[in-house]
Amino acid sequence: MVTIARQLDRVAIFLSGLCLLHCLLLPVVIALFPLLSIGLGGDEHFHELLLWFVLPVSTVGLALGWRHHRSVRALTLGVIAMAILAFAATWGHDNLPEFIEIALTVLGSLMLAVAHLQNFRHLRHCPVTSH
Repeated sequence: MVTIARQLDRVAIFLSGLCLLHCLLLPVVIALFPLLSIGLGGDEHFHELLLWFVLPVSTVGLALGWRHHRSVRALTLGVIAMAILAFAATWGHDNLPEFIEIALTVLGSLMLAVAHLQNFRHLRHCPVTSH
């Protein structure tokens, strides 16, 4: 179980990083290459699609880790981060200014990466036989 949780933390950190790169680099790419901006992931459904991977991986990874180390801090941070990401990707896209949606997505991605990093560190220091 600990090995699976560690692997899921790694995948979740990667997905958070991918989301962060998308949010930060896409505006630059669009600004530099206006003719290529069509179809480069600027579609509002990209974030919703990414949530289908981020939320299950993060939920399972954080939950499995919590079962071993019982760190409420990592779990709480992860849950708040996932809520921010889900809010920004679903409701925020149509109802918030774009810069706020991007800011929320970046904040949620960073928070989720930190939560998984905390989870990963706790698992590394938690004996397999405990809990």
